[in-house]
Amino acid sequence: MGRVAFCIGISALMLLSIACRVVDSLTDTSSWEKERCDTTQRLESFEFIDLVLPFSQADTLKDVLVVVPRVFVTIIQNGQIQPWKALTAGSFQEHPYQLSLPADSLFLDSISALDHSYLWSLADRYDYPYNRYEPLLKAVRDSFLVKRDSMMQTYLRQYPKYKLRVQSDLRGGGKQKRHLTMGKSVAPLSQHQFGLASDIAILHKGRQLQNINYYKTFLGQIGSQYSLTWGGNFLGFVDPNHVQYFANSAELLQKLPGLRFEYEPFVRYFKNRVQAMIAAGKEAKVEDTKALLATIHDLHKGHTCVCDTLAERPTSVFVSSIALEAQKAGYQPTRDILLIGDLDNHTTSLFHPTGVQKTFKLGIWK
Repeated sequence: MGRVAFCIGISALMLLSIACRVVDSLTDTSSWEKERCDTTQRLESFEFIDLVLPFSQADTLKDVLVVVPRVFVTIIQNGQIQPWKALTAGSFQEHPYQLSLPADSLFLDSISALDHSYLWSLADRYDYPYNRYEPLLKAVRDSFLVKRDSMMQTYLRQYPKYKLRVQSDLRGGGKQKRHLTMGKSVAPLSQHQFGLASDIAILHKGRQLQNINYYKTFLGQIGSQYSLTWGGNFLGFVDPNHVQYFANSAELLQKLPGLRFEYEPFVRYFKNRVQAMIAAGKEAKVEDTKALLATIHDLHKGHTCVCDTLAERPTSVFVSSIALEAQKAGYQPTRDILLIGDLDNHTTSLFHPTGVQKTFKLGIWK
């Protein structure tokens, strides 16, 4: 019996090692806490976000691009190459447009504007996420600016002896990272980066007022009349002169799920923060973060994932041969980016003009 039990135990461990798991030591049993990337499940289809995300999370290759590339993408299914798709842009900062490929390249369906954003993230050098998603965000930002400016006008009518100054509106990723490092923020992403937040100073006789009660009246009370959220009410980090469009990041993603692409790389950071705050007896301060994690889990549950460990695989000879086929569609290996999703082998592969080739094993979020 001892030998049988031992063998059963070893078999169980071998089965467990097949799928990589996101391991957390938090105390509650939230669904996002128990999620895992199961590589034993068969993928039925790919979305563009599935193919790009594994490379965007730790991608520095765009910084070494010399000329503006074209981005080619295809999927392998049942041993067959599916229709090629491709896009490019006039410069690294411009919005991409879809290419017209040769008739024999099997190019068929068009690519959505959001798919453009995902694919072009492999090449662009935007510091401002808003610029990447302007087609998605412009109407929401316009609504925010109308509410913000109306709020400011209302305050000035009621308190004419004061002046207001917008100190910060759109913010780039680099500045947000510096804010995080300096302790001026506790989040790697802010609604500032999507054009949906502003920091506004109240001035009297040329000097900025610091007392939080002034901002409670202005941004808290008057801001609430325009359904804006005041940073003075934040749970984990009080930000008195800050106002934003959505209550928190969870609500933002629920309304604009396409922005999940920007949040996914920071999931580990968010989980570690929740864990640290719980250990410090400050769980109440991370309720918004827990809500964000739950929203991200709901959005990617059942979709493609990359395991935390041992995800990178050698690029197969078959996938490499597809790169030669891509040249018939106009792909130039020394200039362009090639992305291949292999449904048969559950992998996504990147061919970069610098000579870098990467392949990642994929699974399904459970």
